[in-house]
Amino acid sequence: METVWLRPPHGEGDPKEFEAKPEILIPAMNAGWSQCAAPAAEEEVTEHVG
Repeated sequence: METVWLRPPHGEGDPKEFEAKPEILIPAMNAGWSQCAAPAAEEEVTEHVG
């Protein structure tokens, strides 16, 4: 299943992942949702050097 990330209208709320089907995306985009990049992973991997 392919998905896309959309942010809510006026930037109110968190982005959501939607199934990439026209019957799902068209109504969401007509309601003001817009495509955005997927959020970064919660866990940041860093190498501690010291």
